[in-house]
Amino acid sequence: MRLLLPLTLVTLTAGYVHQDGSTCTLYPESLNNDGQAIDDAPSIHKAFDLCGHDGQVIFPANHTFNINSVMNTTNLVNCDVTLRGELRWSTDIPYWLSHSYSVVFQNQSTAWLFGGENVTFRSEEGGWYNGNGQAWYTQNKNQSNQPGRPISITFYNSTNLLVDGLTIIQPQFWATFVSYSKNVSITNLFVNATSDDQWGTVNTDGYDSWNSDSLLVENAVVTNQDDCIAVKGNTTNLMVRNITCYGNYGMAIGSVGQYPLTPDYVQNVTFENIKCHNCQEAALIKTWQGDNDDSSSNGDSGGGGSGLVKDITFRNFEINNVALPIQISQCIYSESGSTCNTSKIAIEDITWSNIKGTSRYNIASSIYCSDVHPCPGLKFEDIEIQSVNSTLGLPMWGTTLQDEVYQCTNIVDGEGIPCNHAAPSNYGQTVTSNVQGTDASTEGSENTEAMNKKGKQEKLAAKQ
Repeated sequence: MRLLLPLTLVTLTAGYVHQDGSTCTLYPESLNNDGQAIDDAPSIHKAFDLCGHDGQVIFPANHTFNINSVMNTTNLVNCDVTLRGELRWSTDIPYWLSHSYSVVFQNQSTAWLFGGENVTFRSEEGGWYNGNGQAWYTQNKNQSNQPGRPISITFYNSTNLLVDGLTIIQPQFWATFVSYSKNVSITNLFVNATSDDQWGTVNTDGYDSWNSDSLLVENAVVTNQDDCIAVKGNTTNLMVRNITCYGNYGMAIGSVGQYPLTPDYVQNVTFENIKCHNCQEAALIKTWQGDNDDSSSNGDSGGGGSGLVKDITFRNFEINNVALPIQISQCIYSESGSTCNTSKIAIEDITWSNIKGTSRYNIASSIYCSDVHPCPGLKFEDIEIQSVNSTLGLPMWGTTLQDEVYQCTNIVDGEGIPCNHAAPSNYGQTVTSNVQGTDASTEGSENTEAMNKKGKQEKLAAKQ
């Protein structure tokens, strides 16, 4: 009997996984290798193999786990994961570019596929994910999507998943991505992507969802230079609330309509209690144009896809120095082309409510809907936006338009939207100056009135 005990302990701790019944506790390989950054991914896979069903996996505090290879820990069942240490991802860019797992969408990939049924993933006691993203920001040099550049973690094919307290510092690409999942809640999320050289942190979205239903994002702080929260195609029944965004593009629906063979439907989404500080945008919807373009600024060809964006609410926003607080663009990534008025995505029943604060320039909103699909059911309620200069009693520089500008084109039966300027079809996401005064400054209101009349006539004709 005395000989069996040492053999059992050796078996249970092989690969630096200590198993105690249904609980697996991980320890980094560096402890046995003079502190060298030996890959802990094999041990992590082993822990999930042993305890991923009806069990628990623990990354203990005060340890750094080096992740030098891709991880797939999916098909978990009734599993609780606790992260108390640091997950540190390697900067071997050639490896990740050639080995990251495809997520199908936009030719993108991920470093870690995670998911299952009835699963919790909790970060506590200072546990965090270190993406070592600076290497990627410098290598990418402010370029667009790069095949192989990995999403930090993808929650895939999951049902009843709770992710709580996750901290992601310097994500390699998007921080979190939810795909092909249902009933996924991400709460108390913290994401910070900050560059220390001349290159920015392009494509470091805090949260993205795609082909998923019944989702929650609650209590998050995101600092980056891309979307704070982005809702991609075929996302339904999503609640986003209590989010603070710094220096990014705020709450976004889209982009959608990229692929002709896969229609995008986004319905019943609410953004509530949002703070945007020094952001480029706060509350926007962005779609592709109706014709395919092989040379978009997004690094991927796109356009021509159909679909519907409906029942979207942006409510209770506090904005501070936001370049373009409210926007609908139906020509994203191809603003320099000649097909901006062709989008096949229908947008309807959108409400912006109780949005208050300051704009960086003289523009509060730009709403452009294509001739193919004018937008019915758009509503503004309690919108109070002033330019920073206006609050300081200073004039707006380089423009005759000293009042806040609300650009509109092709709105049908809009409510409460004080359109006073035409919205150009190619008005981009990144605004860097005031809207200039032109002779066409009233086109927006005239256009809206005409479209309202057209919409009412079409409704009467339908009744007859």
